[in-house]
Amino acid sequence: MEVEWCDHLRKCHKCQTYADNVHVPPTPLNVLATPWLFSMWGLDVINPIEPKASNGHRFILVAIDYFTKWVEVPSYASVTENVHSNSAPYRPKTNGIVEAANKNIKKIVQKMVVPYKDGHDIIPFALHDYHTSVYTSTGATPYSMYGMEVVLLIKVEIPSLRVLTKTTLEEAKWIRANYDQLNLIEEKRLTTLCHGQHYQNRMKKAFDKKVYQ
Repeated sequence: MEVEWCDHLRKCHKCQTYADNVHVPPTPLNVLATPWLFSMWGLDVINPIEPKASNGHRFILVAIDYFTKWVEVPSYASVTENVHSNSAPYRPKTNGIVEAANKNIKKIVQKMVVPYKDGHDIIPFALHDYHTSVYTSTGATPYSMYGMEVVLLIKVEIPSLRVLTKTTLEEAKWIRANYDQLNLIEEKRLTTLCHGQHYQNRMKKAFDKKVYQ
């Protein structure tokens, strides 16, 4: 009876499709760690967008630095060549950071533009929002990885304490303050590196609990 039941389950299409074990990961998570900024970039192209923008561009190239999470998204009228290397082309999850960036940029642009023909004008504003957000994986904003937090436009129009302090400094003191800030970059990046490693370890531990044994 047991043998017949196991044989029936193997041949039953619905049993195989909707079984719990089918939807669990077959192998442990293999995390990709980047040791420093600019050492690893993820690239992807957002497919032809219709209708095309008013400047004739239909493609968006998304490039993200794995360490700082800094994103650049130039747009193009056409893509003449597509070369894929160093990752599995049919496994988007292996390039998850870029896929997440694609999704977030699309959402931001869609909320700000109707229709998309003006999208190329909005992308810089979308990136500004992206670069001033704190990432869970780094515990910091991409801007801060380069030594200083960005000054938001609203803080310029309605001067904050930070803006007022900077504008009242003498030139020599202002230069010294920025020089001291630059000296702290390495420490901040090391802190971000440790934070990222702990975050990846937590993600891997949670993921590996679901692996089918």
